[in-house]
Amino acid sequence: MNDTKKLVCEVGKRQLIKHGEVTCGDSVEVVYTPEETFVVLSDGLGSGVKANILSNLTVKIISKMVSHHVPLQDIVETIIGTLPVCSVRGLAYSTFTLLRITPDGMVDIIDFDGLPPITVSKGMVEVVERTSEEVLGKKINKARIQLKEDDYLLITSDGVTEAGLGLTLSFGLQTAGLVKALKEHVKNHKSAQDLVNQVIDICMSYYINEPGDDTTAVAVHMRKPRECALLTGLPVDKSDDAGMVHAFYTTAGRKIICGGTTAQVFARETHKEVHTVNNSLTDEVPPISKIDGIDLVTEGIITMDYCVRLLEEKRTENIPKNGASMLLEQLLWADKITIFCGTQVNEAYEQIKPGMRLRDTLVEKLTLQLQNRNKEVMVYYY
Repeated sequence: MNDTKKLVCEVGKRQLIKHGEVTCGDSVEVVYTPEETFVVLSDGLGSGVKANILSNLTVKIISKMVSHHVPLQDIVETIIGTLPVCSVRGLAYSTFTLLRITPDGMVDIIDFDGLPPITVSKGMVEVVERTSEEVLGKKINKARIQLKEDDYLLITSDGVTEAGLGLTLSFGLQTAGLVKALKEHVKNHKSAQDLVNQVIDICMSYYINEPGDDTTAVAVHMRKPRECALLTGLPVDKSDDAGMVHAFYTTAGRKIICGGTTAQVFARETHKEVHTVNNSLTDEVPPISKIDGIDLVTEGIITMDYCVRLLEEKRTENIPKNGASMLLEQLLWADKITIFCGTQVNEAYEQIKPGMRLRDTLVEKLTLQLQNRNKEVMVYYY
């Protein structure tokens, strides 16, 4: 079997708002299905609120159609037939670039007035060659490429290629300049987000920190799946302690333990020691601990509840460092998460909320939030 069939499509994006505007005129949507990943980038004509409405409408229509398995050709014809054209400038009110990526790394690219995509592979930076055809009297560009493990594909709005226009560069960065900048400056990127961060930083320097246009960079990174296992709670039957610990410890990937008593049971069964990290205590979350061979050890209910609330509130960036934010970071890092959940009722919490299976409820909420983020989650109850 070809290893590429096991690859994960990781997507990163970053945007700059045109100086003086309050919202970005570019829009991006990512749609995950069990078989494919779709990425849509649209650049609304002009800037500001009007451009945002136009580009957002374009990506929403395309995203809705791909989620309902409408053929790409039908989607293109629908959008081309729907997009209005500016009577003064003769330009469509929004452009679009659509990517369809399969788990084996095959990418179909379709764009209308979009910029040529760029691949980054093992230090090689190349512009994707496209073919053109007419759809309802409009020029559409197409390409099909094969991405391998650790390859990147970059698509941008024209704010990237026009960076520095009339300021630091007479004609702007342009595609050739972007390729050169990628070869010279973009190094040591470990994720799609790293790549787009570096691209936008380059643009910002040419704009002298005042973007002359809405600027968007979106990167796709094909990589092997990342796994982690989470152990929380004690089995109802104490005789299952050893089996639960063994199943957790032998599962592939990073290891997380949530729960003080859970950590003690794990340490007992594996003949290890638990050490509390005293300076990790915060007002909201209890301190973390250390166990040799385990990537993260946190308190249980309070930490997991805080982590679930962060996910529900979509607060995943710039969070104060504590046990919950560290747990969140580990879970978002992984693509496949295996949870081993003991269902023995904690007597301390039973006194507070009789009959409430707090840990079970938290695991269910956590699972839902992670699945909503395209994570594969398996839960084993003991």
